[in-house]
Amino acid sequence: MKWKAKHTSLLVIALGFGVFFLLFKKEWMLIPVGISTIGFIVGPVGEYIHLGWMLLAKVLGYINSRILLSIIFFVILTPIALLMRLLGKTQFVKKAGAQQSLFNSRNHLYNKQDLEQPF
Repeated sequence: MKWKAKHTSLLVIALGFGVFFLLFKKEWMLIPVGISTIGFIVGPVGEYIHLGWMLLAKVLGYINSRILLSIIFFVILTPIALLMRLLGKTQFVKKAGAQQSLFNSRNHLYNKQDLEQPF
């Protein structure tokens, strides 16, 4: 038998719920261990368990990334930005009396020497 990703998923499910059973002593936590064991023995059942596990992981990853990025934004970045505004320090300030735009137009005609050693 060649070791595949589905075997790793089944092993993680079985060991994870086995450890939870040892910690919390809830009998229903042995059900996933039994289903994972059946998945090891019967190949197609293991494939479906693996697909379900990966689907759950994808959904949780989608949700958790949004939650974590939102927390980082509102807890870390927003207070820093508000503090910088209160102190009058901004990262982008146009100088008084300067031109209206900070766009710098270059009237440069590229020639062969510009591309010989670009770095």
